Amino acid sequence: MEKRGSRWFALVGFGIAALGLCSTATAAIPLQLKLAKGKTYYQKSVADQHITQTFMNQQQVIDISFGMGQKLEVLDVDSAGNMRVRHTFTWCMTKQTGPMGTTSYDSAQQASAPAGFEALAALLNQSYIAKLSPKGKVLDIEGVDEMKAAVEKKLPPGAPSGPAGNMIAPFTEKQGVKEVTEGMLAIYPEQAVEPGQSWSDKRTLSRGFSRIEESKWTLQKRENGVATIAGTTTIRTDPEAPPMENQGMKMRFDLSGTQENTIQIAEATGLIQMHQARQQLKGDIKIGDSGQGQPAMAMPMTIESNNKVEMSDKPLEGTTK
Repeated sequence: MEKRGSRWFALVGFGIAALGLCSTATAAIPLQLKLAKGKTYYQKSVADQHITQTFMNQQQVIDISFGMGQKLEVLDVDSAGNMRVRHTFTWCMTKQTGPMGTTSYDSAQQASAPAGFEALAALLNQSYIAKLSPKGKVLDIEGVDEMKAAVEKKLPPGAPSGPAGNMIAPFTEKQGVKEVTEGMLAIYPEQAVEPGQSWSDKRTLSRGFSRIEESKWTLQKRENGVATIAGTTTIRTDPEAPPMENQGMKMRFDLSGTQENTIQIAEATGLIQMHQARQQLKGDIKIGDSGQGQPAMAMPMTIESNNKVEMSDKPLEGTTK
């Protein structure tokens, strides 16, 4: 009887211990960015776009790849966990294929940029400082104006109006830097979450075209110190935004669609090891005005994008010579 009782207590004890292990694996966790002062991290982002548009009854197909690499140096962390991080551009690449042919540039493989892409090369080794909250929000930005002046000083006359000028524009003004940075980082929940729980956010953006993005994120699982998050984002043009102007011509974007996201976060640091996103947008670009408040021309457009962001405490493959 004593032996049976001992076995029973042993089984109960084992069951309690196993339950404890399961509880630890599925317990709620406060996911947040916790980069340590003095540490250096590396970030690589690559976006591939397939664009189909109809202009003057002619269909055009354009493929664009664009990549950026940055070194992130944590200069300071305050008592609230806010981090001052120096971002230095270490790598850039682009490849564009369209009606005018193909142009490409990869700073890890080419010593100089082709004509029209000088602005990308000029951005290399330039830095700004962003103050980041543990939730990935940008609290302050320093040095962007100085960085922009340094880039422009390197450019030959007329280069800022080339295609690369549009590519680097988000990185040479404060609002653009804020939107790009938060687009990569501001996905952390306000409260601790456990697998199966969801949270939402809503953002109004001006970079590219003025739009409203509403996202729902779900913590799918925790495994080996890595949290996996799935997310769906709906995207639509901001109806309150003013038209854009390009060479004296007004343009309004009327695009909408969705983006599916998969994110892997290192629980110890909050570092986003990988964020993959697939986006589909469809609609029109309305160009000009008939004089009666109606658009003079609507250019149908579809955009399919695949985006990938990686972060690591080691230099990432393909971003160095």
